[in-house]
Amino acid sequence: MIKKDWTNTLLSSPFMKTMADNLNRSISKTDPRTTPLYREIITHLRDDGTVIDIGAGVGRFAIPLAQEGFSVTAVEPNKEMLKHLLGSIGQNGLTSRINVIQSSWPVDKDLQADVTFASFVIQFSRDPENFIHSMEKCTNKRCILSIHVDPPLGFLKDIWQVFRPSEPVPAMLTFSALYPMLLNLGIIANVAIIEEKRMSESVMEPARIIPLLSELLSIRDKPADMQRLKEILENMRSRIQEPPSMRTAIVSWQPRR
Repeated sequence: MIKKDWTNTLLSSPFMKTMADNLNRSISKTDPRTTPLYREIITHLRDDGTVIDIGAGVGRFAIPLAQEGFSVTAVEPNKEMLKHLLGSIGQNGLTSRINVIQSSWPVDKDLQADVTFASFVIQFSRDPENFIHSMEKCTNKRCILSIHVDPPLGFLKDIWQVFRPSEPVPAMLTFSALYPMLLNLGIIANVAIIEEKRMSESVMEPARIIPLLSELLSIRDKPADMQRLKEILENMRSRIQEPPSMRTAIVSWQPRR
């Protein structure tokens, strides 16, 4: 299976709907303003600061940034995420503060902002180097990325070997590959490593991830394999629902202008 299949599957409508619903619920449990990423963003903003939020999702960061008086451009391609984002913007009376662009990154527009950031988005890019170049092109003060240090969905390796033993396990871009890439581009970035749990039990419930995994493994039309997958996931329930703390890298640098 080639890399784009992995990306396409994770960006499929069923999975993104689940993620959008989960992210929308998580906002009520964890104040984004207390996160290391948010604190890094506002460190580089003045009272009239401008921000580009790449892959804004449901508005976890865009909404509080706008509430604090900053002007935000929220870039988000997914319809499920946009539905929640636009709803939150309207409910909070922030239509004058947040400009929404439905697009993947980079966008086909000339944008400028003091800070441009992306939280767990660059791993879905077809061309991470172009992603980074495009961030720098539109940023005046600071580019910031959040990225996994540890590969997400670590349990996939064991499942993959059962159904696809002769094929390499699909892998996302993680910090260990990103940082050398930045160095090769001549970027010396500040890095902070933090630990946090990224997914709740609602997302990692076996029944919820069977559609995602069956599509990724190309077994949706194979009843015997589907049954086997269900049994494997049920046996792994405790491991799946109680994932270890995931390490995240907050990568921040001044654009080369």
